[in-house]
Amino acid sequence: MSVKKEVLSSCKVKLSFTVDAEKFNAALDKAFDKQVKNLEVPGFRKGKMPRAMFEKRYGVEALYEEAINFAVNEAYVAYLQKSKLNVVNYPELDVDFKSVGKDKKLKFTLEVEVYPTVELGQYKEIEVEKEKVEVSEEDVNEYIDRILKQHAELEVVEGESLQNGYTAIFDFEGSVNGVPFEGGKAENYTLEIGSGNFIPGFEEQMVGMNVGEEKTISVKFPEEYHASDLAGKDADFKLNLHEIKKRVVPTLSDEFVAEELEIENVKTVEEYKNFVKEVIEKEKTEASENKFVDDLTNKVLENAKVEIPQGLINDEVERQVKQVEAQAKAYGLTTDLLLQYTGAGSLEQYKEAIKPGCEMQIKHRVVYLAIAKAEKIKVSAKDYKEELKVIANEIKGTVEEAQARYSKEALTPYLQIKKVSELVKSTAIVK
Repeated sequence: MSVKKEVLSSCKVKLSFTVDAEKFNAALDKAFDKQVKNLEVPGFRKGKMPRAMFEKRYGVEALYEEAINFAVNEAYVAYLQKSKLNVVNYPELDVDFKSVGKDKKLKFTLEVEVYPTVELGQYKEIEVEKEKVEVSEEDVNEYIDRILKQHAELEVVEGESLQNGYTAIFDFEGSVNGVPFEGGKAENYTLEIGSGNFIPGFEEQMVGMNVGEEKTISVKFPEEYHASDLAGKDADFKLNLHEIKKRVVPTLSDEFVAEELEIENVKTVEEYKNFVKEVIEKEKTEASENKFVDDLTNKVLENAKVEIPQGLINDEVERQVKQVEAQAKAYGLTTDLLLQYTGAGSLEQYKEAIKPGCEMQIKHRVVYLAIAKAEKIKVSAKDYKEELKVIANEIKGTVEEAQARYSKEALTPYLQIKKVSELVKSTAIVK
């Protein structure tokens, strides 16, 4: 067997194989042994049809496809073991069918994506701006307002009609062309008017209703509605308003802080404002740090030259799709329905949407591992043990349980990338 290697790009090669006639004849023998097992011929036991009779009846050509598979797989595996070529997906096969035949050499080519080579650019002493962390009085007030609204309580409204921001308790029954549809009926349903939780036009037509009033409204389901049998259709809803409520936001006071918020060592309004300021400062510091690291990473990736194999991108896309499928299963939904609920569209639309992000994730991994190699970054036993402690804390288990899940070999790339990130960050020039 001879093999000629041609580099097509930094992540793709073409391998031209020539398999000796003796090897292909052996593959034909394997193909015959496999096919004859299921053949029943009068006068012979099942699987005992003579080779000459098989070739006379079906032709030796009937063995070619199976034989080519045997020969190609054997030759390819032998080459990979010898060359140590780091392939990332299945190869594309092209056979010279003119060369196929008994007592003939088999010629074929394989185009296969390989782990990419990286041309590193600057990754040390990169200049990046870092956002200053400042907490204003307005930031504190906005945070407190959100907390107060979360503690708001619904109180019954009397002598007023339904308004935006008020909550309606009502019965409804929907129909299309006079025929009620599944899921279109409810009693004592609670809906905040203006929340946008119902289809367009529904909540708007409820404004002005009074307690005890019955009303029929007409709406149109969106074209992209998750229930395909209702999408784009006109519908009527009979409504019966039972009660109107409004949210009453509590006033910030020492009593509210002490009794409702129950924060350790925080009992007064002043203490709570200081507490909030610290929370916001911590959040902004974390956000600033994350942006700083992201900006550094983006510059490192921009400075590097690398072509990412489509096979690696496809693998990452499928990995993320499996996560969504598992999430959908946990919710008792189909994958398509979960994606529709989250606004991601169809499965194919979701795959296309996440491809750019998947490519960036892989590029980050490939480039940072190349830096680790260039910098001769190793992972020590101590590094591994420290990471196991972190994992144990995350899974709320023991270090032994973490070790059972993750071997040192499995964690090594992750820890190398982590060390490279620290290197890039420690040498950065902050503007």
